[in-house]
Amino acid sequence: MNYRMLFIISFLILAVGVGGILFIPSGNKGTNVNFTQEHSVEENQENKIEKLITLAELKRDVVKGTLLQTDDYSLNEITVPENSPVIEYDLKELIKDSSTSLQGYLVNENLQGGSLLSPSTVISPSDPKFLISGINTKQEVAFRININESERYLLDTVKGGDYVSIYSQYFSSDDRGSIRERLDLAKIADRVLVLQVRTFNDEEVKNSSSGNTNTFGYISVKVNVKQVAKFYKLYKESKLILLPSEGRDKSSEHRGISIRKLRGQ
Repeated sequence: MNYRMLFIISFLILAVGVGGILFIPSGNKGTNVNFTQEHSVEENQENKIEKLITLAELKRDVVKGTLLQTDDYSLNEITVPENSPVIEYDLKELIKDSSTSLQGYLVNENLQGGSLLSPSTVISPSDPKFLISGINTKQEVAFRININESERYLLDTVKGGDYVSIYSQYFSSDDRGSIRERLDLAKIADRVLVLQVRTFNDEEVKNSSSGNTNTFGYISVKVNVKQVAKFYKLYKESKLILLPSEGRDKSSEHRGISIRKLRGQ
């Protein structure tokens, strides 16, 4: 075998070796591919994280200052991705202390029927700004009426957004505290809106009681200046008594028209 043949064989062996090195798959590239695939799987899993939320949809148009009733809205629980924009309408946290109801919650802007309520468009009765947001401070006040033992039933039957009539009853008693005279009820305000109903716990009842009178809670109603003046003209021995009134405020029949006017339609 001559040198030329040896040279050709050596060259072929070298070429095969170099070619093998160049075309062998890189271990790092495989690792990068696997990492990318695993990262994509993790992202997909994150996108699939879901959350149970509570949505409230209005059944009718409402105006700013409305106290919601149960027939004004429908509540639904749905599951959505954690990054869904619908989560901003979640009311689960807002109503957790009110038996999953928006009864008596205050709407703080004009809304169309079909709109979703959000934590920014309703105010809870327990919110410090609730009462001041529910009245016209130039013409109205939130008047608190204490509820004693004989009227405790009102704390269970009257809710925010209901309407009541306010009566006065005069009591006179003798030196021993016994009732000597009791006059008939006299109506002094009709169809007054109930803003808030508060029932005291045992400790609050103890702290708010005086003499033989126990106060078990209070009901705040929206009254105008003239009505308040009537209350203060009553005899000291007079007692304010609340009785439920039927139906909604008459103005509710025209709320849809009012909203359309506000929109300029």
